[in-house]
Amino acid sequence: MITRFHYLLALCLFFYACAPTTDDTFDFMVIGDVPYHLPEDFPRFENMIQAINAHKPAFTIHVGDIKSGSTPCSDEYYERIQAYFGQFEQPLVYTPGDNEWTDCHRPACGAYDPEERLDKLRQLFFSQAQSQGKNPLYLHTQNSYEGFEKFVENALWEANNVSFATIHVVGSNNNLKLDSLALNDEFYEREMASLFWLNRVFDAAIEKNHQGIVIALHAGLNYRSQESSNGHLSFVKLLNERVAAFDKPILLLYGDFHKFAVDKPLVDEKRKVRTNFTQVQTFGDRDMHAVRIRVNPQNPTLFEVYQHFIPGN
Repeated sequence: MITRFHYLLALCLFFYACAPTTDDTFDFMVIGDVPYHLPEDFPRFENMIQAINAHKPAFTIHVGDIKSGSTPCSDEYYERIQAYFGQFEQPLVYTPGDNEWTDCHRPACGAYDPEERLDKLRQLFFSQAQSQGKNPLYLHTQNSYEGFEKFVENALWEANNVSFATIHVVGSNNNLKLDSLALNDEFYEREMASLFWLNRVFDAAIEKNHQGIVIALHAGLNYRSQESSNGHLSFVKLLNERVAAFDKPILLLYGDFHKFAVDKPLVDEKRKVRTNFTQVQTFGDRDMHAVRIRVNPQNPTLFEVYQHFIPGN
């Protein structure tokens, strides 16, 4: 016999089951500086892709260096990596590293013109405003702003009230050449774009009242040197200013030096650490593993960092 109590109970259970979840926790992966050693790293990279697919993260970020600094920067190689990126079940967001363009002038890399290789990367990996992967993610890209039409690689997206961005800042001193005869036109143009995009990232997070920001780039930033020879000087200065004013958790993801590390490099005028800023360096080179980031709004720091070892690698 169905009583009024049973009816009300069933109705409550129905609405509870249909109610949207309030759990905004999700995982994403970070990788970089892979694959490096060829051809032996190709099977290990395939193993990494399969392991990440099995975990089913919301997306994966590759922070650059899709090759070592002593292997050819050929079209064929770039196309092979793009095909690998296409094997990720979920979106794969990529930002360039130095090895795939700034270092391509080296004889071991094929003695290419670095800026020509950068053009090739832009054409191949960033021809559309979306990520790589089988199920690409729409990205808001910098080339939609007047004066920055060539910077297709700088992207902005959001997930569960958090801003995410890639900014093209690389190692090798950010391609700032110290030769007195060097013009450095490429560096100054890209630096202007990077500073514009860094401001846009923070402005967008403030406009939308996002609870945190994640920035992905390749370079292990030089936070110490105040000399004009530091190719990261202007970027670090602006980053420090925007972090100081934001007062919410900010996570910077990078590669470059191939060693997993978590630290807080930014300090205020009194040399006290800026507690809302954390940077994480992912594994790379011989250590073909990932970093898993859990975005957890219940945690005051918002971002939980886990080492994600790939079995067999």
